[in-house]
Amino acid sequence: MKGITNPERKFYFSRTLVVVSALCVAVIANAQRKPLKDISAAMEQEYPQLKEKASPNLKIPAEFEKQILYALSYFPELQNAKITFRFKKGGDGIIATRPSWGGVFRSAAKRRYIVIINDTAKDGSTRLPLWRNGTVNGQVGIVGHELCHILYFNKRNGFGLIGLGIKHISKKFMDNFENKTDSVDIERGLGFQLIDWNIYLRKAFGMKNPEGPDPFTGSITRERYMRPSSIRRVMKNSRLYDGIDVE
Repeated sequence: MKGITNPERKFYFSRTLVVVSALCVAVIANAQRKPLKDISAAMEQEYPQLKEKASPNLKIPAEFEKQILYALSYFPELQNAKITFRFKKGGDGIIATRPSWGGVFRSAAKRRYIVIINDTAKDGSTRLPLWRNGTVNGQVGIVGHELCHILYFNKRNGFGLIGLGIKHISKKFMDNFENKTDSVDIERGLGFQLIDWNIYLRKAFGMKNPEGPDPFTGSITRERYMRPSSIRRVMKNSRLYDGIDVE
C-alpha cells in the first residue's frame, strides 16, 4: 500500500482480522441446522456436548433435559437467554411461554422467560393431552414453537409485551399469531417435529382424522395451529427443505 507506513499496515491488517473474525462468528451463530425427520439419534449423540455448553441461565427439569437442550440448539441466539422450564399442575393449557412478572420492563438481555408445561390437573386428572406423553420428536417440535415466541418477545419492550397480552383476547389475533409462530418454527428446521406434535395432539383429543378441525377452535377453516398438510405445504415452499421428501 503506497504511502502507508509499517505501523499503519499493521493497524489495517489487525482491523481486517477483527472484521473477518466477527463475520465468521456471525455466520456460525446464524447457521441453520439441517432438518431431520427423526431427531432421536442425533439428540442422544449430541446431548453430552449440549449439556457441557449449556448456559447457567437455563433452568431445566433433568427428566427432559435432552429434548429441551436439543430444541435450543436450533436457536443459537438464545444460547445465553434466561429461560426457566417449569412443570406445573393445572388445566389452563398444554405449554405456554411468558416473561417473568418482574422482567416485563427489563431489556431483552436481562429478561427471564418462563416456559410452563402442563403436567396434570390439580386433582390428578387432566382434560388436556400431556406434553410428556408426546413423542420425543413432537416434544422438540413444540418446544421449538415456544422458543419462537421468545424470539418475538425479545423484539418488544415492556409496553409492547403488555399490548401483546391485551391482544390475546382477540381470537383472530391469536389464530394469526400462533399460525405465524408455526411458520417460524418450520423455517428453523423443525417442520417434521411439528408434524409429529400435531398428529399426537389430534389423536390425544380423540380426532381420528389429523386433517380435521383445529382442536382448539373446532373449525376446519380457522387454523390456529397448522395441521400436518399445512406444515408440509410450508416446508415444500421453503428452500431449507430442498431435496428432502416432506411426505
